[in-house]
Amino acid sequence: MYGAVDSFAAALGTHVSEALEKEGVPHYRSTAGSLFTIFLGRTEPVRSFADAKDQSTAAYAAFFHAMLDGGVYLPPSAFEAWFVSAAHDDEAFSRVADAVPAAARAAALALGV
Repeated sequence: MYGAVDSFAAALGTHVSEALEKEGVPHYRSTAGSLFTIFLGRTEPVRSFADAKDQSTAAYAAFFHAMLDGGVYLPPSAFEAWFVSAAHDDEAFSRVADAVPAAARAAALALGV
């Protein structure tokens, strides 16, 4: 079961990254099993709190609110991880996938790209 959850999280994270790339949003995705975090406005690995602070919280806020408008509730802080569980299914993936393009555009606007 854990392998399936990790695979789901990897596919979801990849989908989000691809949408951000399509909109030209610089970002770094950090993963650990079924957890992942997207740091917007930064492309280098995040290895410390100083690195984590070197992201655009304004872009994350725009991304978060656009996802919320699309029916997806993400961690409200840019410093938190996305948790994926066995309760997430293909319908959940589709809901996130449908909301991501608008959120990626909102992040791009916030960053001025």
